[in-house]
Amino acid sequence: MTKRIWITRTEPGASRLASKLHQSGYQPITAPVFAIEPVQSPTPRLETDLWVFVSTHAVSHTANRQWDRTKPVIAVGPATALQFESMQVHPLVPSQHSSEGIYDLIRSRFKTGLSVTIVSGRDGRKDLRTWLSGDGYVCHEWIVYERKPTRVQVSTSQLDAIVAASGAAISEIRQQFATLSSVSIPLVVPSPRDAELAKSMQFTTVLIAEGAFDDAIVSSLEDLISTKGQC
Repeated sequence: MTKRIWITRTEPGASRLASKLHQSGYQPITAPVFAIEPVQSPTPRLETDLWVFVSTHAVSHTANRQWDRTKPVIAVGPATALQFESMQVHPLVPSQHSSEGIYDLIRSRFKTGLSVTIVSGRDGRKDLRTWLSGDGYVCHEWIVYERKPTRVQVSTSQLDAIVAASGAAISEIRQQFATLSSVSIPLVVPSPRDAELAKSMQFTTVLIAEGAFDDAIVSSLEDLISTKGQC
């Protein structure tokens, strides 16, 4: 029987992952829990030694804007790095595709005291800025987009797994099961931090993918299906 997977991540990543899952024999249900809207914020005028892009949306919402592309750039993961190809920008990518991975990369490659601009969405995690500022880096934020809840309604009775891309998404997903004390449908998340949050919200089966990129998600789902088949 074809496995039904609810993809909750934002577009265009949701459709991209759906295509990958369809090719792998799954039945994807594309219903993002957030829509992405641009924020009309001015380009930072302060001198920047290093740019950090924490998502593909951060890249797409600055692609047609003017910023100093001669300075080093860090992309949080492979999908974000791929966004830069048409811009002839070649970013560094941390081995761990997360704020923690970006922090480790900066600490190992760039001396303290440098000016770092973090390009992100409104109400995103502030951990990276806090860590770097505490270590002596001069941090600035450039907010270029924001997430708006879509309040989707999905039939959850026959789902085999759910894919979440962030802690905020997990909170929105949990609202679909507001009447239940716990959720038994397996949830795939991109990091241990997100897994801890999901478990605190009573998701009983949480799988940690090796990052948020498509192949990592597919691999985690294959491991899940394989494990179920052996039961």
